[in-house]
Amino acid sequence: MIYIITKDFFLFQGVIHLQEKEKIIKINQLSDINFNDIDHTVRIVIDTYHNNIIDEVTVRLLNHIDVQRIIILAPFQISKLKSLSPLLFVNRKEQLMNLLSLIIDEKISYQKPNVALSHNQLKLVNSIINQQNINDITTSLNISEQTLRIQKFNIMLKLKLRRISDLVTLKISPYF
Repeated sequence: MIYIITKDFFLFQGVIHLQEKEKIIKINQLSDINFNDIDHTVRIVIDTYHNNIIDEVTVRLLNHIDVQRIIILAPFQISKLKSLSPLLFVNRKEQLMNLLSLIIDEKISYQKPNVALSHNQLKLVNSIINQQNINDITTSLNISEQTLRIQKFNIMLKLKLRRISDLVTLKISPYF
C-alpha cells in the first residue's frame, strides 16, 4: 500500500497509472493515517510542493513511524528529521519513472540533495517567505534576534544568496 500526501492531481494520477499492482491512497496530512492498522510494507510519499506539511505534528509522527520507506519530495534535505523508517529526500524534478522506482523497488539507487536545512531553518525560511515580521518570528520560534540573524546568515550561505529577500526568487519558494 502507498499513501501519497500531495495537492498535485497530475502527480497522483501519474503514479496511479504507472503502478497498477498496489493500492494507492491520497491523504491530506500524515495524521490521517491510522498507524495501528498499517504494517511494515507500507510506503509513504510526502510532496512538499505548495504544501506546508513538515510541521511539528508531522515531525513527531515521522519519529515513530515504522514503514518500509518514506519519500519526501523536496529540493533539499531536512537534516534533523529522523524516522524509524528509511527517509529519502528526492527532488521533485526527478522523472516520474525514476520516482516510481524509488517508491516501488526494493533496490534503491538514491542520491541525497546537495542542500540540507535544519528543521529550525526550514521554519525560519517559511516565516520569511510568508512575510512575518522579526518580532513574530522570534516569538513563534522562541529564539533571540541574535540567533535569528545567525540563522539567516547560515541560510544565505547554504543557498548561496546575497540577500535574504532573494528567497522568494528561488525555485524552492513554492515549497514553503
